[in-house]
Amino acid sequence: MKTDFVDAQQRHWQDAELLFNQQRWANADHLYGFSAECGLKELIKKTGIKWNAGSDQPENKNEKHRFFKHINGLWAEYNSFIDGKLATQYVIPSENPFSNWDASDRYANENEFTQERVQQHQKAAKSIQKLVKDYQLSQEKP
Repeated sequence: MKTDFVDAQQRHWQDAELLFNQQRWANADHLYGFSAECGLKELIKKTGIKWNAGSDQPENKNEKHRFFKHINGLWAEYNSFIDGKLATQYVIPSENPFSNWDASDRYANENEFTQERVQQHQKAAKSIQKLVKDYQLSQEKP
């Protein structure tokens, strides 16, 4: 299947919100992380690297290694992908709100997840969603 980071970002966000509202913290947390990850990958794809449409991945081998990370690792790499005017428009804070998130958390006991932890990830995922929307709007202007 063809990669669609924007659709994946929105889908993970919507499902995370449904789960959050049902106080299903563990799975909501997991999906907020994936939502944010997809958003950053979309921005990197559009603004920071050469993308090979045929292979549906970055052209540069070194960039592939840095690109194919989950949000907890990708957050630290993101700002190094963008440059020029985009570096000021689409920069994210260096402090990583997903430093305590890991894809392997899907194996953790759900009692390990708190509303406060999940809200931190929700807020960060929402900020990435806004960056993606801002980028999309900037591309629609004449």
